[in-house]
Amino acid sequence: MKEKWKSIANLLEEEFDLEVQPSYEGWGAGYDPKFLPILEMWAKGEVEEIPQGAKIPRGVIFNVVDFLKKSEDYTVNSIRHEIGLLLNTHFPSWRFGQREVFRAGYVPTSFLVLFAVLESLKTDNKIIEELPSAFVSLKARYKEILSQIKAPYPYHQLALSFVYAWINEEQDTSEEVKHYHSTMEKAFYEYLKEKNPQSAYDIVTEELWQKFRVLVDLSKDLNYVDLLIEEARGRKREDAHRARIMTDILSKLPEELRNYIKENKDKSAVELPKEDVKVILKALEAIPDWMKDYMKQMSYMSLLEKDIEFLNFFLPKTLEIDVEHRGFVSFIFKAWEEISASQNLKSKKKQEEEEELSDLDKKFKKEHGLTQKEFQKYRLILKSVLPYVEHFKRKFDNFLPKEEELWDGKHFRGKRINPRRIATEVPIGRGRIFMRREVPQRKELIFELLMDISSSMKKEEKILNALKSLILVSEVLDKLKMEFSIKVFNENVYTLKDFSEDYKVAKARIMDLLNDLGGSTDLSKAITVGVESLEVVMKKEHKKGVLILFTDGQPTKGLRGEELKYFISQMKMKLPIVAIGVGEATHMVKEYFDKTGLSVEDISKLPSAFSFVMENQFKRLLSVA
Repeated sequence: MKEKWKSIANLLEEEFDLEVQPSYEGWGAGYDPKFLPILEMWAKGEVEEIPQGAKIPRGVIFNVVDFLKKSEDYTVNSIRHEIGLLLNTHFPSWRFGQREVFRAGYVPTSFLVLFAVLESLKTDNKIIEELPSAFVSLKARYKEILSQIKAPYPYHQLALSFVYAWINEEQDTSEEVKHYHSTMEKAFYEYLKEKNPQSAYDIVTEELWQKFRVLVDLSKDLNYVDLLIEEARGRKREDAHRARIMTDILSKLPEELRNYIKENKDKSAVELPKEDVKVILKALEAIPDWMKDYMKQMSYMSLLEKDIEFLNFFLPKTLEIDVEHRGFVSFIFKAWEEISASQNLKSKKKQEEEEELSDLDKKFKKEHGLTQKEFQKYRLILKSVLPYVEHFKRKFDNFLPKEEELWDGKHFRGKRINPRRIATEVPIGRGRIFMRREVPQRKELIFELLMDISSSMKKEEKILNALKSLILVSEVLDKLKMEFSIKVFNENVYTLKDFSEDYKVAKARIMDLLNDLGGSTDLSKAITVGVESLEVVMKKEHKKGVLILFTDGQPTKGLRGEELKYFISQMKMKLPIVAIGVGEATHMVKEYFDKTGLSVEDISKLPSAFSFVMENQFKRLLSVA
């Protein structure tokens, strides 16, 4: 790593009093794992206040690739902007605003189009109050954004008008946008100066949004026309269903309007005369109600996609975002200890340890995939389940036919006679008394193992018993030479072992789980990722697959209630999904997974529960065969 990046990191570490690291793999931020659950509850507005320390990440990484051709001043102030936004924005306001506009019938992201721009500018306003010289670099950063960003509708242009005003540049836009900007300008500058988060939020919702939403309404109408223009332009094959219904809607319009839309298919609705747009919208009022509802749904999705594309320029780069099923954008906070190739942070101390392995550790790594110390810990856990490993290996091995030839069947000709068939075949003259050589195919299952590593797993030695179960199953499958994948999840999903990977490589990652607990529980995301990866291998290798999920509690993120229950029922139609619930999760597992939910009251009985699931699946495989 170049000294330039290290010196920039050191400068910002002193300024913000948190660890800053350069990376070639992307942006990221990490929080103390013990604060993650309450931090997420606060960000969603479920609790009113939390300790100030919980809001501050332990460290931030910046993406060096973004600044390879930039000046040092530009680089420092751009990273300063990202850290400042992360530390100063009031995350509950992002959620509250989306919730309010959604209840009023708007796409939630339409609020963020305004709010994300305002928060970005407010962060930079605070920076130049302390460092006036930073304005030049921050202005250059915004000019670069303005040269790349798309503002398809008037409300996007209105949001950008505040950026133009802040950098003292003229905006080439409509008179309508200029008019609304002028009526909102006073409130905008009040917002930039307001220190109290609640008062600032009130300015947005009571003064700025009330005028901003007029152009959001106008843009919704323009989007209806754009959907018709897109249909006239022709759609891609993957949108065939949508195209068929939109074709029906287009055909309901008077012929002169259809011809007009086709003649202007290279334009957007914003470019058409306002009177023509009104005529098209009036004609749409005559289509059947079910078609109107369909267009509303399509418009909702279309505006959501355009908003997300716009927002990517203003959301914190140091956090991941998740678009929920109603279009809400939520932030994903990471634990500092989590390890990931692109998003999470790896401590310098651990990197140095990996680089300075002793000869003995290198030998252990080669043979077992673990250092000597890690191997001792692994062996201690394995020792408690080792008697089961050999027992289950022999037991399950009996279910699987070996690839050895045999003679069987009843045929009209062949090299060997089937003596059992002579008594019945000869008297009736059919003569199917011969056998043929057959090589039976080994029937195999592939397994996707999903394990919950959310914060609740820290209680009652749950993670230790879960690791015992995971190691038991993994060792058995490895000895049976059956493909399996291991994934762990909280609000995200992480792969510990891919299907094609040697289990030896995954052992160290499994042992690291003892230190990597934290976060919320998102069952729907975990199941989605697990099913998708398993389906790919099933189709490729023509094998049957089973997904086994272990969890200890209710989902705290993503789908819940009836929506989650319906989602799981749909996923189970694709492949077998078995869930094992422990303790408080037993009721939840029975409710959501029905007959494929297995309850374990005592955590120590997990190994036998996993064994039961595997044996049952092997038996089902043979019965189908």
